[in-house]
Amino acid sequence: MGSSVTATCPCGQNTEIMIGGGMNNFMTTCYFPCFCGNCNAVVEANLLDRQMTCPHCKTNKIIPYDDPTLAGETGKNVVIRWNVEKQLGRDLILTDGNYRCPQCDQMTLRFMIGYLLWD
Repeated sequence: MGSSVTATCPCGQNTEIMIGGGMNNFMTTCYFPCFCGNCNAVVEANLLDRQMTCPHCKTNKIIPYDDPTLAGETGKNVVIRWNVEKQLGRDLILTDGNYRCPQCDQMTLRFMIGYLLWD
């Protein structure tokens, strides 16, 4: 069952992103928040797509938020963990730490568990 996270920043960035896949599509779908410097937004992308692109501007230059270059201070608590070891060779993990905000370019973006559960 998929879930969601909310990405917020003091600059006004506020986006809810679906995480993972559902019962019928988990082998081909793994939604995860990504940084799009072209749109200056947190976007939802399917990490299992062969050509991962921004859903808005269609650039392929997006970076998943588990990339260490987007992490500032690591949080003490895991907000979300999604096991894609078989498909991507890693677990996707977001903590309650600070991440780079695409809107203000500061390490002030934070993730928290969202209210959406989906299948």
